[in-house]
Amino acid sequence: DWFGDVPAHWSVRPARAMFTEIDDCGYSDEQLLSVTIGKGVIYQQTLLQYSSQKDNSQRDKSSYKRVLPGDITYNKMRAWQGAVGVSAYRGIVSPAYIVQRLRNGADPLYFHYLLRTPGFATEAERWSYGIASDMWSLRPEHFRLIHCPLPPLPEQRAIVRYLDYVDRRIRRYIDAKQKLIALLEEEKQAIINQAVTRGLDPNVRLKPSGVEWLGDVPEHWEVVQLGRKGVFSKGAGGTKEDEVPEGVPCVRYGDLYTTHKYFISETRSYVSSQKATAYTPIERGDVLFPTSGETIEEIGKSAVNLMSPPVVCGGDLIIFRPTIPIDHKFAGYALDCSAAQTQKSLMGRGITIMHIYSAQLKYLWIPAPPLHEQQAIVQYVDQEIASVSAAISRARRQIELVEEYRTRLIADVVTGKLDVRETAAQLPDEAGDQDLIDESGPLADGLPGDLYDIDEAVENSVLEQEVTT
Repeated sequence: DWFGDVPAHWSVRPARAMFTEIDDCGYSDEQLLSVTIGKGVIYQQTLLQYSSQKDNSQRDKSSYKRVLPGDITYNKMRAWQGAVGVSAYRGIVSPAYIVQRLRNGADPLYFHYLLRTPGFATEAERWSYGIASDMWSLRPEHFRLIHCPLPPLPEQRAIVRYLDYVDRRIRRYIDAKQKLIALLEEEKQAIINQAVTRGLDPNVRLKPSGVEWLGDVPEHWEVVQLGRKGVFSKGAGGTKEDEVPEGVPCVRYGDLYTTHKYFISETRSYVSSQKATAYTPIERGDVLFPTSGETIEEIGKSAVNLMSPPVVCGGDLIIFRPTIPIDHKFAGYALDCSAAQTQKSLMGRGITIMHIYSAQLKYLWIPAPPLHEQQAIVQYVDQEIASVSAAISRARRQIELVEEYRTRLIADVVTGKLDVRETAAQLPDEAGDQDLIDESGPLADGLPGDLYDIDEAVENSVLEQEVTT
């Protein structure tokens, strides 16, 4: 059921007829591999290099399983989430992983695509079991019972050739969009930083701020430490299991990284009024800081709450409540501008995870223009960055749509809903450019050629105009 009808000339076989489980141990000196949801099988050192994860492998690796290029490997507790793929490398994996080797008549890369489709993830979930969802396990004896389509070998290779080709195109497209977003974010930050540290009058007399990262500021402005303008407190609350579809808005630690930029105007999490009593209430104008981050750029990332009570927040958040009149939106821009970010990054403490505390944040220097000037700055910034923000949102939505298209196309091709044999035969040869840290996922799909080329040309033109502006 998970892949539906297939072409009449294809076979449908249980995994036990195509795979042999490999339990080859005793190769402790081999490099350690990891199976990721985003990229399939990669070297663990690559994973550790680009994330905050630590090496949790056992010191004695004699029971670790050897993997050869072309072997299919999956995390038995995460197969239903997509942690499966073909290995391009020789190495070893934890005993918690399952290694399967294809028999003759099958292309491993075809199964790499097939076993990473949402359809297979659903089927893997159906065959997995355990006490709770985070303990579900796809055991080898159950993997053997899952049926898979098996095209003739030449057709498998045509499918792989086609998907490899269009994947390179889609990754170039996404990479261009991400570079555009990065440039627009820089432009947006520059507008904000200039306005909140220099004001709107280009002819105003300046004075040294006394703070290296602020530079000169208008002569009539104050420069103050945050602790002199308000009070700090600590957020507290329950867990994500408390969430309900609607109720009291709740701001959580992770939301500061994934949802909110400068301001908190709406939330994606809610708790019931009964559960809300266990959380910390926040007011309009409160500034929230997460207490830790994985990178220097994330340290002390902040956002100002613009929602009216009742609103609550969870734990691992620092709450700053101003005790003097300050424009809420000016506070949002000023406390997360480049100058403030630089100060916060220097305050962070830690090795793999960086922490910041209210005892440090109270020494954060911020510019404090008169209230009426704060309001004028906010109006100006809102107008100036509106078009930039719209362009960023547009580019992100385009990436989302392309990734959705990628997923759907792969599923259609590997299950025979779309015949690509003729197209694959006409494709030019291209050298592969595997990008192991591309979080958009491995092997992919592509846009129709004309659409891709037109969109790329338009994007380059728009990029040049916006950078010039």
